[in-house]
Amino acid sequence: MTSFEPVAVEHGVARGMGQDSGQARAPRTSGSTSGNVSRSPRRDRRGRGLRGPLMPPGLPGARSRNEAFSDYLAAAVSRLAEVCGPAVEQARFRMTMIPEDLENRLELVRAWGTELVDDPTGSTRRDAQGTAVITIHRRPLEARCPAPSLLPDLVYGAVVEQWAELTGVAPEAVDPDFHW
Repeated sequence: MTSFEPVAVEHGVARGMGQDSGQARAPRTSGSTSGNVSRSPRRDRRGRGLRGPLMPPGLPGARSRNEAFSDYLAAAVSRLAEVCGPAVEQARFRMTMIPEDLENRLELVRAWGTELVDDPTGSTRRDAQGTAVITIHRRPLEARCPAPSLLPDLVYGAVVEQWAELTGVAPEAVDPDFHW
């Protein structure tokens, strides 16, 4: 295996930098003598990048887990708005990867055990303007989901549970079809 040697292109002729003798192989140019090397997105060899997208953008696998979870959360909020009415539009819903206070939760779990520490699927608070902010944590929900096809229902359950906590009612009163 040869080591990489930088190549300078001058007037369409490639010359090895730092080489006293011999000529380096000229890279393909785009027909001009400006020295710009044309790179096709399909042909990028020797580990310098992807040749193209791994999956076409229309397939579900082309989206990241974060994007898919964001879509599940948006669908859950719209479903909750159908059940609860326009009051849901006054709250802000956001997602995070893990709870912000994860270190504190871990200390509580070590001290008291998992039975006495609340479930980290979401949190509810009010911001400085008094707007309700409901945060749903992605990784804890994914961890407790037995199958990926059940994740949208689990996200909806977490949204209903946090909305019920915010409004002070039971989750079954928010949505009669709620099952956790």
